[in-house]
Amino acid sequence: MKERNSYICCTFLFVVVMLFGSCKGVIKLPENMTIPAVYAFGDSIVDQGNNNLLKTLIYCNFLPYGQDFPGGFPSGRFTNGKTPPDLIAEELGIKELIPAYSDKNLTVKDLPTGVSFASGGCGYDPQTSKIHFKEYIGKLKGAVGEEGASKILKEGLFLLVAGSDDLANTYFTVGIRRMQYDISSYADLLVASASDFIQVYIYICIYIHAVGARAPTKRAIYKLGARRIAVFSLPPIGCLPFQRTLAGGSKRDCADNYNKAAQLVNSKLSLQLLNLNNRTLPQSRVVYIDVYNPLLDLILHPQNRELSNLQKTTMHNNKFFKFKPLLLLFLSTFLFQHQHSAPTPINYLPKNITIPAIIVFGDSVVDTGNNNYLKTIVKVNYPPYGQDFVGGRPTGRFSDGKVPSDLIAEELGIKELVPAYLDPNLQPQDLLTGVNFASGGSGFDPLTSNVVSVMSLSDQLQMFKDYIAKLEHVIGQQKTSMLLNEALFTIVSGSNDITNTYFGTVSLRRSQYDVSAYTDLLVNYASTYVQDVYKLGGRRMGVFGLAPLGCLPSQRSLKGGVERKCVDLYNQVAEMFNHKLSVELSSLSARYPDATLIYVDIYHLPLDLIRYPLKYGFQVSDKGCCGTGTIEVAFLCKYTCGNASEYVFWDSFHLTQNAYRLLVHDILTSSINNFVS
Repeated sequence: MKERNSYICCTFLFVVVMLFGSCKGVIKLPENMTIPAVYAFGDSIVDQGNNNLLKTLIYCNFLPYGQDFPGGFPSGRFTNGKTPPDLIAEELGIKELIPAYSDKNLTVKDLPTGVSFASGGCGYDPQTSKIHFKEYIGKLKGAVGEEGASKILKEGLFLLVAGSDDLANTYFTVGIRRMQYDISSYADLLVASASDFIQVYIYICIYIHAVGARAPTKRAIYKLGARRIAVFSLPPIGCLPFQRTLAGGSKRDCADNYNKAAQLVNSKLSLQLLNLNNRTLPQSRVVYIDVYNPLLDLILHPQNRELSNLQKTTMHNNKFFKFKPLLLLFLSTFLFQHQHSAPTPINYLPKNITIPAIIVFGDSVVDTGNNNYLKTIVKVNYPPYGQDFVGGRPTGRFSDGKVPSDLIAEELGIKELVPAYLDPNLQPQDLLTGVNFASGGSGFDPLTSNVVSVMSLSDQLQMFKDYIAKLEHVIGQQKTSMLLNEALFTIVSGSNDITNTYFGTVSLRRSQYDVSAYTDLLVNYASTYVQDVYKLGGRRMGVFGLAPLGCLPSQRSLKGGVERKCVDLYNQVAEMFNHKLSVELSSLSARYPDATLIYVDIYHLPLDLIRYPLKYGFQVSDKGCCGTGTIEVAFLCKYTCGNASEYVFWDSFHLTQNAYRLLVHDILTSSINNFVS
């Protein structure tokens, strides 16, 4: 048992450490910013020797561990030398080594600069070892006083590294949890445990023990809790030598099922952390640290890093520490920057793949202001719309802030906002990174847009042709063709067709079509549109399905009865359309092999969000923030709720910026590789 766990931990830790480097003083913090301490929670990757004092087989305070540590001393660190907490503290100029909290030689002067509570072999799964953070805070208060302790905890950097043992051992190797959970459910358990640890344990412990409160409110915790928390992803555990030996076959290949499980956990974890960062803990910086992709690249292509023999365990040679400190570079550019600074691209894309622009067609879900310039009542260029937009100004976006088209561009690092094509302030340079042709109130069915005098999808396509001509004038025909080939096209439509044109008060189409026939008609329109965009040069297209329309506040008010329940019929129609659209896009993909045509599911996550808002940090999901929240939209929105961030819906039809952000992040983490494969 001891040998097996030491082997696994050392192999992974060695590769992680190589990414961080050991050049002192690399990170230069902004002026007036300090990081006085580093705290580590988690497993053997950041255990500095706490397990030495436990009755466990999982410890390594013996040679050859520590052979490259100062003095060649086996300290209980699961590697040949220093571990990430040491290297991070060293890079930040805090101190050379982060001590284990259980170290008998720990002194009072060690406390203000941070310690490690990590225990090798633990995980997010509740079967973990106890840590002594509460006790530490009490000692810190004694050393520097309550005010000093509060300042250190707020400005300190917290590292959370766990989950590898949960998957590699508890789930796959020992199999304790496989009888209870499938892999998706187990991933949910791990992510929930990580989220609870961040919210409840770190925040509440800091508050209670730093200031002596017994029942902290969430607002009080924000004021006095940690601000900087870095949560590490799981590594490609299927590529660890031990797992390759167990499950990699005769060739000892990476175990794909292990890696896919790690990716599943990472996807769910990154989504939850985004929610914590933007919603539940808005005054904090809770950052997801991707160690999966750089480690996988390092293992699969060791020659790119002047490494060799990474498929075997190597536990020495500090020359490897010369490599660029990837994690710290990320921390310096992302962890500490202000919430509203320019977008930083999230590393979704493989190397040598670019998405230079985003082109948007559709309805009010993605309209960024085109309807402002139309003679229609379907426009929202007035308060309270835009109250949470940059500058608090109404732009014509059908939400309190940004809409999905902006958020997709922002997360991909293209630009912060996607301008409306009809905006008179549009500049030639804006064309190079994409524009928005969407028009609120439109649909696949031409009748839908005609009724409310907005731009049909055909009108939007004509504007796209005009855009192409302008783009060719700016950068030439060849570069325009290349840009369109690499751009991401999004098509978001169909909701108005179902809720208004078919099921609406006038019911314009119900006398002509039954539900099945009408969804066939819409899918046929969608198919033709995709092919039209293809003919004009589009090769990467994401076609959005329908949301659970029966759960929109407006539809619940109109057809959900006294209790305003979700309207099952409307949801069933949305699912019917989605299935047909998905099948049609698969057929088109076979017909156009040089194109990537992806069905984007926006049904299941919003439905879960509506059913279980508290799970995602929201309070209200059955009504919108504006007006009574039950029926108002556009000019009917006269007043708003106290805090839009607590609501899933902004008005009776559209989501809030925070809900959209959650949705977009899920779409990108789950689908982006499909666009570039």
